[in-house]
This record gives sequence, structure tokens and C-alpha cells, in this order.
Amino acid sequence: MGDEFKKVILLADYGSLSLAERVYAELLKREIYGGLTPFNPDGLFINRFKDGEIDENIVCNIRGRDVFLLKSFNICPVSWDKTQMKRPGLDMLVYESSGGYAELFMLNDALKKNGASTITNVLPYMPYQRQDRRAKREGKRTRSPISAKVYAKKTEASGANMVINLDPHFKQIEGFYDIGFEGLDSFVIYAEYTEKNLTNGMERIVFVAPDHGSAERASDYATYFKRPLAIVDKRRVKPGVSEVRGIIVDQSLHDSHCILTDDIVDGGGTLIEAAKALRAKGAKDITAFCTHPVLSGTAKDKLLNENIKLITTESILIPDKDKYPNINVLDISYPIAQAIWCITNGKSISQHLFDYDRYKATRAAAKP
Repeated sequence: MGDEFKKVILLADYGSLSLAERVYAELLKREIYGGLTPFNPDGLFINRFKDGEIDENIVCNIRGRDVFLLKSFNICPVSWDKTQMKRPGLDMLVYESSGGYAELFMLNDALKKNGASTITNVLPYMPYQRQDRRAKREGKRTRSPISAKVYAKKTEASGANMVINLDPHFKQIEGFYDIGFEGLDSFVIYAEYTEKNLTNGMERIVFVAPDHGSAERASDYATYFKRPLAIVDKRRVKPGVSEVRGIIVDQSLHDSHCILTDDIVDGGGTLIEAAKALRAKGAKDITAFCTHPVLSGTAKDKLLNENIKLITTESILIPDKDKYPNINVLDISYPIAQAIWCITNGKSISQHLFDYDRYKATRAAAKP
């Protein structure tokens, strides 16, 4: 094997380029088994034909390499003028779940057909995870698909050997895949943020689950930081309509700083209803830790108007983030790079990315 051959290669679509460049910079600080191919931001070409069909091409040589493909669901849904620019601008990218998956499946097929040794899809956010069972309407089960499993099987069939995802909506999703699945936990990201930014007012903090489904997540923060836990008792009264019936908490919320913990913020309704209930109980400040900023429709404006500070990640791009001073986006390049390093070098992901104290120690010892 010649010196020019490097086993591991990182590729990224247009919505993942900034993240990929930072992941690559982190990987350069580590010894990568088999070597790391220099990152080429133009290693993939993705465009549209006039009729909307996807036009894709793998520009760089991937034969015999272990490919880590960073794929976002912020895509350019229209044809762009490739004679004027190498790639579409960020202002041309929009969040599109089904279109993003179509691009992913074709990229996987291209990688497989052109000789990639292994294909790992790095998907910080994966749409359709909330559709993990047949839905019910008015107490009756509908004749609907289990879309999360459909897309899992399509990902496998297109050629992926492994999937890396940040904060899976439900932990059992790995059972939908017959290939490797690594679900990374955002706890280390938000715990680090808390230690760096919130320790001065720690005595006022109460970690809050905005519904019963988020209780375990909020409990992890409350336990680690030795702070109270509250659970918002939210019940669905009819399809698309829920109401808050109370807050389960063992102390007064007067003058508290309540931190809501969830994985996805879509329309913002859950956070807003929870915030109103918490303020009615005396809470002064409301912050939300939500990993995936879907932020459909007017969600950003609603959160701003309700004075809810949103701490989120770059798993989905927010092109107009600068208009919203209440939104803070956290960097996720380090945990993704660490996961890639663990997989490539045969190391334990759980030891490096699930134990926060060990995560801090590893990061502190990393090369500058």
C-alpha cells in the first residue's frame, strides 16, 4: 500500500460543509488507523435537472476507502447555475425531509457502485423518526405506515453499512436497522454548555421535562447537576391539540430559571405551553435545550415573542438565525469527530461520549 493511499475519507453535502471542515480539523488532531484523506469540500456534486430530478456525482476517488458521509436535510431543491459558482449559497438551502433522503439514497448508491469499502452515513438529524408506530385518531388505529422503519430499510438497501445519529427520537430505532447504528447522546454537549454558562446562577435552575416522554432526559441533567426536576403533565385531548393539566415538582418555582429539555422543536407549541404553565407557577426565566431545530412555520417568531431562549445545535441549519437573538446554536463537531475516531480505531463510543466526566477529561487532554 503506497503512502498516497489514505483509508478514511470524509465527504459532505452543501448543508454540511462548515460542520465537515470542523470535524476534519478535529480528526487531524488524532491518529487515524489507515490514514485520513485530505478533505475536499467539492468532493460531491449535487444539482437538479430542469424537471427536478436529482443530478449527483462523486467527484473524488473513493475506491477501497472507508467513507463517512455527512448529510444534512438542508438541500437546494432547484437547479443552480454551476457555471457561475462551484456550489449553491446557503441562502438557497431549505429544509426538506423527503428530498434530503432521496439525495442520501442516490449518494449511497454512487459510493457503493464506485468501490467504497464501507459507507457510514453521519446524519445528525433524521426526519421521520417521530413516525415510529401506526398512529391513532380518535382512539382508533389508522392505516398508516411506520415511516421510520421504511426509511431505515431504504437506507440499508441504498448501500449504507452504518448510521451515526445525534439524539435519536426513540432509543429502539436501532432495532429498525440490520446495519450498525450509533445513537449519540447530546447530554455531553448541553452539560458542557451548562458548566460554561450557567454555573453562576445554578441555585435557581430547575430542569423540566415539557411532557412525560422527556422525563428521562430532564432527569439526567437534574441528577448530574444536583438540581430539582419538574415534569409538565401534558395530555392530548384531540388530534393536534394538547393541554397542560399541571406541573409535577417538589418545590416552589418562584424566581426559578427553568430549563426545558427535549430533542426536537418543530412548531414550538410544546415549549410555549410549558413555558406559560411554568411562569404561572412563578418561574422567571425560561431556556430550552432542544437538539434539532426543525422550527416549522412561524415557530422562531413565537419563541422570540414568548421570551424563550433556545439552545440548539447545527443538526439543521437556521439560515436566518441572526434575526433571532434568543437562539444559540452549539457546535457538534467534536462529538462527531470523536465517534468517527472510535469507529475507525476500534474504540468504545460509550466510554468516550456517554460519560460526561470522561468526555471532559478526554477533551482536555486532546491536542490543541
